[in-house]
Amino acid sequence: MARKTIKIEIPLRSPEKFSKLANDLKKKDDDMGGSSPLNNNPNFNKGDYATKLSEGDAKRAESEKLRAQSETVMEQARTFYGSGKGQTAETPGTVYNYVQSAKDYLLSFYRDNPEMLSQWGFDVVVGTAKSPTKKK
Repeated sequence: MARKTIKIEIPLRSPEKFSKLANDLKKKDDDMGGSSPLNNNPNFNKGDYATKLSEGDAKRAESEKLRAQSETVMEQARTFYGSGKGQTAETPGTVYNYVQSAKDYLLSFYRDNPEMLSQWGFDVVVGTAKSPTKKK
């Protein structure tokens, strides 16, 4: 006869699932009232559990609201930078457009020594290429 195995996971890394589990546990305990087996658990402080569950859920809701606000503000920043949806270096009036323009201008200004752009904050990579050879 095969041995029965049971695995019961607590989804701590999935906040929505964890909150649902914690609230379901509280609801079942509340519904059972005096007949709940948790009444005999010396390590389960119902008052503290209810308080912390309520506070945790409130903080999670606040966090989700702030995340939405943060994403909105980040999209606004991307629009100014020129890295927003549909924007390119050619999008006029963006930081990206100005940086591209400055790079192009400085490259023409320092045409004999493009490494000078590193002094302006650009990451200049200098390499060598093998001269092309004729195929036989």
